Order: sequence, then structure tokens, then C-alpha cells
Amino acid sequence: MLEVKHLSKDFGGITVIRDLSFTVNAGERRVILGPNGAGKTTLFHLLTGVEKASSGSISFAGKNISKMNAVERARVGIARSYQKNNLFEHLTIRENLMLAAAAATGKSRWFFRDVINQADMKTRIEETAEQVALTDQLDLMVSAVSYGNRRQLEVGLALATKPALLLMDEPTSGVGPAMIDTFHQLLETLPRDITILIIEHDMDLAFSIADRITVLNFGEKVFEGTPEDTRGNPTVRQIYLGGGDGTYGATNDHA
Repeated sequence: MLEVKHLSKDFGGITVIRDLSFTVNAGERRVILGPNGAGKTTLFHLLTGVEKASSGSISFAGKNISKMNAVERARVGIARSYQKNNLFEHLTIRENLMLAAAAATGKSRWFFRDVINQADMKTRIEETAEQVALTDQLDLMVSAVSYGNRRQLEVGLALATKPALLLMDEPTSGVGPAMIDTFHQLLETLPRDITILIIEHDMDLAFSIADRITVLNFGEKVFEGTPEDTRGNPTVRQIYLGGGDGTYGATNDHA
């Protein structure tokens, strides 16, 4: 599904991603771990076309997408939810979902009232709202809902595009235990025809949802394996998880 080969990214002489290679299979749940500055969010920028790689290649569904921009990559089935809310607060949840779905279907230039009243669009919005547990809040203004609900909506915007590959950048950042449980349930219910690549700071959630885990440090891949292998790896504990006593920490990454 996704193949990254010898990917590197330099910013003004500083290497943020260094010779990174990995493969994600169709339907897989891959978690990316790493400390602050490991390059996790930069990696997502490169995969989605927000940033261009300095070298290396990215292939998706058998096609080299390295030269595609962000819009082109979205059209081939790559969607992303962001670490920070990126919502239209003066619109309702329904209208936010409609805009995402319309952009994905090529109807974004239609009149707003025409798009939202289409039967297929209504169905897509309602199905997406149900996936992210926002059905009862569809007609509320985004400015009136909780931070946790906004995080759910961020995921909903990505799902409304019907992606084949969904990138999630710390979806539980800033939420409480109850909302983390909600996201856990959400991830478990998503169909396996959606491949998921997720950056997650909550260790319990990360280990419970991952099929495989890739660990970055200073832009390099230092480990890759199953959650069980990751827990028991001394290099991972020392570099990222903290402590040699088997305890695990959590950090956020903005690089």
C-alpha cells in the first residue's frame, strides 16, 4: 500500500528525516513513535505532499507519488487528520463534513445548498458522523462543541473523503481518558479497507491498536516490529520510552 524508500528531508542544512525506508501493508495499523524532534510530523508532511522530500521516493498503491502535490495525493486516496484543530468554527459539524466530502468528490465549486441537499452527500455525511460518534451533534456550530468533539470532527473530515490511507497525527492530544477510550473504539470499528498510519503519544492506546510500530529518533528509523517486540526492546526504552525498568513515558512531537 505505502512504500517509502531512502527518504530524506533537510531544512537549511539540518537533516530532519534521514534515509528513511519502510513499507505499510494494505489494511495495516502502523504506529509511529519517537521523542520530541524525531521527525514524526515532518514525515507526515512529506507523505501528504505538504513538504517536498530532499531525496528518496514515496509510492502509494503501486504508483510513485513523490512529485504529486498535496491536492493530487488527496485525490488518489490519502487523507490526514491534524494535531491541531483545523475547522470552520462558524459552520455546523454537518457543514464541515460536507465541505470535506464535496472537495473529495469534485463538487466543492457547486453552490453550497445544492451539494448539501444531494441524497448521496447526505448519506456520506451521516455515515461519517456515525463513525466518529457525532450524529447527535451534526447541526451544532463547531464553536459550541467541546474540544474532544472537535478532535472527533477532525478525524471525521478525513474519513468523509473516503480515503484508502488515513494519517492521524496525535488524535488524542489534549483530551481526557474518556475521550481516549472513544478514539480507541473508533479505531477498532474502522474497516480494514482503510490503512492507518498514526502518531500517538498515549502509550496504552498506541500499543493496543498497532499491528506494527516504527520508532524514529533524530529522523532515522531505529526500530520496527510488533508491539510485543517494541515493549521488550532495550534500545527503544532508552531512546524513547524512558527508563530501563520497563516503564513507559509519553512525549509530544512538533518536528
